[in-house]
Amino acid sequence: MNLVPARRFLTLLTLLLSPTLASADKVAKPSGEEVLRLIDDRMAFQSDYKGTVRLRELRKDGTENLMELEVYRRDSSRDLLIYITKPRHLAGGGYLRMGRNLWEYEASTGQWQRTTQRGNIVNTVSCEEDFDRSRLAENYDVKDEGEEVVSGTSFRKLHLTSKDGAQVSYVQLRIWVDPAFNIVKRIGYAPSGRVLRTDVIRSYQPMKDPLAGKVVYPYKEVLEIEEASGSQFTVRYDDVTLKALNPNMFTKTWLEGRVR
Repeated sequence: MNLVPARRFLTLLTLLLSPTLASADKVAKPSGEEVLRLIDDRMAFQSDYKGTVRLRELRKDGTENLMELEVYRRDSSRDLLIYITKPRHLAGGGYLRMGRNLWEYEASTGQWQRTTQRGNIVNTVSCEEDFDRSRLAENYDVKDEGEEVVSGTSFRKLHLTSKDGAQVSYVQLRIWVDPAFNIVKRIGYAPSGRVLRTDVIRSYQPMKDPLAGKVVYPYKEVLEIEEASGSQFTVRYDDVTLKALNPNMFTKTWLEGRVR
């Protein structure tokens, strides 16, 4: 019986398997929608969240401002509370989300007023979504713009457009995602396509979620650049803990009581 030479056999085997391998590559590469879900999942946790957010604003004229906030979250009920501790003239104020409504509290007057989710927090470029759970897959449709290689690393580039009825800060986003499904750069656009803000996510802080039993990846440091003014904000998420919080914290009474 004639035997096929080893070299010819390997060539035939490669040709036979190549379509299968190509198909496997296509399956292994997640779609844009899957990438968004992976990002959301990596940043989501079942435990309550508490952290201190420190913002350093550097204006174009060299002026520097420092702010500090306490952030409390309960993602299971979408509760969010932001308490301002610095600067002194704003300390005691804050923001409280109840249902789908966001309320702003001014400590000097003791007054509450409803605000928009697109509004800036403490007169900065930061907005509610910067302190909330990632909901990209829920809020955006996605268009895959391929890959971009920087310093030998391939980043997935995605263009996001808000879904009908979604309450978001930016109706359009463009994000760059690394191989581990971390966003490393993000640009927010106005409906006209004008750039409003550019973010560079400098680092994440992996930690164990006690309830979920998995490692999650909240932000550690983000550089936010406001296009119109040229102001830069370095935002640090410090002293983060994942543990149960008192549900009474997510009330107007609790926030008002902090300054009494």
